[in-house]
Amino acid sequence: MGRKVTVYGYRFKDGILQADKEQSKFVQEIFKAYNSGIPLSRLKDHIEGLEINRMKLSDMLSDRRYLGNEAFPQIIDQELFEAVQHRKKERLKAIGKEQPYIYNKEQFLLGDKMKCGECGSAYHCYKHGELQRWDCCRRLVKGRVTCRNQHIQEEQIKELFMHVVENLEKHPEQIREITVYGRKRNMRLQAAEHETELMKNDSDYNIDELLKLIYKRASLQYEAADDGGAAYYTQKIEGLIQQYKGKSEEKTFAKDLFDAIIEDITIYKDGRVVFTLKNGVAMTEITLRN
Repeated sequence: MGRKVTVYGYRFKDGILQADKEQSKFVQEIFKAYNSGIPLSRLKDHIEGLEINRMKLSDMLSDRRYLGNEAFPQIIDQELFEAVQHRKKERLKAIGKEQPYIYNKEQFLLGDKMKCGECGSAYHCYKHGELQRWDCCRRLVKGRVTCRNQHIQEEQIKELFMHVVENLEKHPEQIREITVYGRKRNMRLQAAEHETELMKNDSDYNIDELLKLIYKRASLQYEAADDGGAAYYTQKIEGLIQQYKGKSEEKTFAKDLFDAIIEDITIYKDGRVVFTLKNGVAMTEITLRN
């Protein structure tokens, strides 16, 4: 049985992801028609044979995979794609609605470190006015609420991170509480393996998400085999915290430090936020200030 692709416009042939001739033609027509001024609600009237609902059409018009990347062949050129994004933004502005950001780990300060403590999925970032708000990516699936974990503002996360740094400056011995390092790594490896198998058995799995999980599992397998990992990261974190401690009294969010010492951040429904350091130490459940 062939693998199923959930991105409209593509298909697998002989194990290789390719642009589907018929569907990719529809994708191009959708972009061109929308850019010509035809609203989403009337695209079906102007494109013969088009049977895609309005919500899906809106998602397609923002999907950067159509520009092409390592996995997906290009279907839409950069100029047309950017023109469509501009038109979408203008339409939303005209009706008084804000435009959510499309998740892109390079686009946001916190990258892909955020995860849900309730369902285990990733947290994605959306723009709400001038604020960056993070929600579980499983909060809404096909219009249904599937995870009821809370959202959190990016500024809150940055503030809580700086509180973690302050605690490490005052109590550096906390960095060495690594007796659970191996167990934590193994637990994350087991979780990644379990999630990979679940996705493989799901007929609607997303090929991009599956590839990310496979890479993550391989990385964790490598780290689990590295007995010196905890000691290495502990020494590195201690040095970085000491360097930062000697800087200005005015402490603002330090992106380089954040990337260097934080493995992941877990959000819980009861208001807890847990920062896990690169050496496996969980900086104890910090309560959100709602």
